Amino acid sequence: MKIRKKLFVGFGLLFLVVMFFGASSIYYIEEISETAKVTLKNNYNTLTFTRDMRAVLDENDLPLTAKASDVFNHALKKQENNITEKGEMEATAGLRKDFDQLISPVTSLGQKQALTRQMRSSLKTIDGLNMKAIVDKDNATHETVNNATIYLGAGGFITFLIIFILIANFPGFIVNPLHQLADGFMEVSHENYETRLDLQTSEEFVELSNAFNAMAVRLGKNENTNVTKRLSAESQVKILAEEMPDAVIAVNEKQEILFINLVGRKILKIGEKPVGGQTLHSVIKHKDLLKSIAEKNNDKKYLEVIIDGNSDQFQLHSFEIVVPNLKPEPIGTLQFSGFPAGMIYILKNISEKEKVKSV
Repeated sequence: MKIRKKLFVGFGLLFLVVMFFGASSIYYIEEISETAKVTLKNNYNTLTFTRDMRAVLDENDLPLTAKASDVFNHALKKQENNITEKGEMEATAGLRKDFDQLISPVTSLGQKQALTRQMRSSLKTIDGLNMKAIVDKDNATHETVNNATIYLGAGGFITFLIIFILIANFPGFIVNPLHQLADGFMEVSHENYETRLDLQTSEEFVELSNAFNAMAVRLGKNENTNVTKRLSAESQVKILAEEMPDAVIAVNEKQEILFINLVGRKILKIGEKPVGGQTLHSVIKHKDLLKSIAEKNNDKKYLEVIIDGNSDQFQLHSFEIVVPNLKPEPIGTLQFSGFPAGMIYILKNISEKEKVKSV
């Protein structure tokens, strides 16, 4: 999966959780608000209507006056339009029936008193139903609040968990492959061309690791080719030096011996002892000829060295090894230069007759 798609999925999931959390919060806030509003609007209004009707019965003698009857009837009509609880409709209908009989002119006083008691009982029933509804709705509101607390708390925990997972994984998901890539480049810079990367965290990093591995393979092949060419050139030089009748001594820029041909070994009586990598001064401690080479300047033509008690003369030729170095300037111009990489000394053993002839 690509990084872009993973980021889209991760942040998309976070967005959905936040939207769900917000929607749930709004839903429960609206539900609690609506429950409280309905409780106040319906049940409280009913209690107000029953109070007004009870006040008419308490404050007026029988038979009721026309004004008192109108007040009672007005409150009763409001109650008839505000029936919300189970059993409230039957109690309100009985109250209407008793009130109609109460204001009827054919009803006797004794009947009116009995009807008044029935009406008070109906009002008490209506009050009880609405009071019970208020308690029930209050409990339901508390339950809704508790549920909202649980659900919103769970939603908040899930949101925190998702955010924590994103924070914990996404930086490592991107940074860790970059660290591996940096380590890979460091290994390649140290000429460890066997380094390989296997980044499987995303398609982009897979492509990057494949490109890195291909680069390491190409660099390894180039290095092998260069080493082969260099070894071939060294072999050719050594073969050429071995075929020369003169002593050949090659040292690098650190004055470490690279090789000495067979003639030189015979003159110095080194034999097959390996001297490659040793410094010139470590070898010349007991070799007068090498000591003379180290102490002579290049402008002197002849060297006289005592070997096995005999005084021999040698003609010295020295050649500096210069390696080309191409250094691009900051502006992009390629500058051709070189730096010394060692010396090659050629010693020709000459007799007195050869010296006289040369003079």
